[in-house]
Order: sequence, then structure tokens, then C-alpha cells
Amino acid sequence: MALDSGSIAPLTLEGIRKLTGDAYKRYDLEYTNFTNVNKADKAVMFDREVATIGTLTLKPENAPIVVTDPRVGRVRNYPQFVFAGAVRASWEADMDDLYGFIRRNMQALGKAAAETENIEVANLLNLATSATLPGFDALALLHDTHTNLDGSDTLAYKDNLLGTQDISESSLREVLAQYETVRDAAGNRINMGHEFKLIHSTADMFLLAELLRSGAKVASGYSAGVINVLQGSFTPFLSHYQTDTDQWISLAAEHDMNFFRRVAPVVDSYDDKATLSTVNTIADRFGYGFGDWRPAMGSLGV
Repeated sequence: MALDSGSIAPLTLEGIRKLTGDAYKRYDLEYTNFTNVNKADKAVMFDREVATIGTLTLKPENAPIVVTDPRVGRVRNYPQFVFAGAVRASWEADMDDLYGFIRRNMQALGKAAAETENIEVANLLNLATSATLPGFDALALLHDTHTNLDGSDTLAYKDNLLGTQDISESSLREVLAQYETVRDAAGNRINMGHEFKLIHSTADMFLLAELLRSGAKVASGYSAGVINVLQGSFTPFLSHYQTDTDQWISLAAEHDMNFFRRVAPVVDSYDDKATLSTVNTIADRFGYGFGDWRPAMGSLGV
């Protein structure tokens, strides 16, 4: 039987016990767990990178002081995009509906907006190795040759892509050790903290429970009581919208993954005089992206 998506005539018949298929609970706004949620007050928001003085230089007697001018680097724009949708109810359907489907259809607009935001902002994860969504240096979030703010390959720290390593004790140890080596554009050492968020897919949910929540090492070959050095260093976050099941990304607390809300979803309606239908609409406007790649580290997995 062909699906009739334009008529709710079957829902006007008495005797239906319940309607199923559209009332499941949806996931919350997951992107709030890995982005800084900001208010956008203009059509395009933008950040700019800067570098100040690195270290002082030795000053011999009567010698002039070495003056360092601030360096202003590249711009990262965050345009605000509009997403919209609508559902329609005929005059007859609104009159004859016995089961509240028309009202549920209207409520589905809000769920559709939330789902759209989750899918779109997850591009920060799904395009983490693609120049389609670049940062200040026009390179992907995870890259092995990030450039300095003048475009030169002169950074003391420039590789935050751990190749194709899967999640393991050794790869997470490497992440912790590498965070201790991060430097800014002027070569200053950066304190990234000691607690990081680890974004992963369903493929690694059980493995991470073993690696991060066990008080002692769980791998074979270790005697009882050998401490788990990873415990307390990572907070795992399961992303249901990350499409690569092998990829994983670690974020420091002060990261630069950003979501900008220009306006919250706006619901409206209008009457179509020609058909006597009522059209309910929703419009959502937001943007997202990242600028600084340093607080992120990760791998494509295998």
C-alpha cells in the first residue's frame, strides 16, 4: 500500500487505540557539550588571532631594549545560516481530527529544529579532518602541519592529529603527554589543564568505560593493584551525531569550538485562503565553527 503523506483521512476514523512512530523521545542538544554557546548580534561574527611578546631578551649595560610589536593575524568568520520548515493542516482535517494528530504535528516543528541543530553543529566533529570547515590557518581542526599567524611553518607546536590510532591506553597517554607540550603563536608554553573531554562514538563506549572508570589497570598481564593513570583525566562524551565510528577527539576545557545563536527558533502560522489550510512554520538561525585548533587533539582511528 502506498504511503499517503498528504491526507490524514485515516486518522478521522473512530476506534484507533494509539498513534505510534512520531512520539519517541529525542536526544537533547548534544552540541552544548562540546561547544561554547554564544549569542550572535550580527549576521557574521568573527574572531581574530593575535600574538604578543614571547620572552625577554638579555640587555647588556647601556644597550637598548628590544621592542616587540604585537602581531595581528588572521580572521575567522562565523556566518549565521537560516533553516526553516513548515507543516500544513487542511480545514477539513483540523475539523475532523479525533486524536490530536494536528497538534502533535505542530509540536514536531520544535523537535525538527533541535534535530537540525544537532546534525549541523556535529560537522565540527564530522569535518574535523577536512578543510571544508577550517580554523584561523585555513586548515582542518585536526592537522599535522598547522601554520603560524603569518602563514609560515614556524610553530614550535603544530601537530594535533594522532594519525589513525584507535582509542587505547597508549594513545590516551600520548594525548596527555602532548598536551604538556602545547605552545602559542609566540612560542609560550600553554597550560591546558589536566581534565579533558573525550568525544567518541558508540563503537568505543564500552572500551572507554573500562579504560577510564577502572581504579586499576584492566589489561591482561598486570597484577592487581596497579593504578590506572588515566582515571580522572578524561570525561567521555558519546556523540550520537558523529558519523565516523572510529574517530575520537579530546578537548581541553578552554577550547575554541563555537556555536552562535542569532535567534531562537521562531514559530508562526498563516492561513492559505485559497485552500482554507493552516500552515505552521518554524525558522532557526545559527552559526558554528572554530578558530584556534590547539585545545583539540584526536585521531581518525582505523
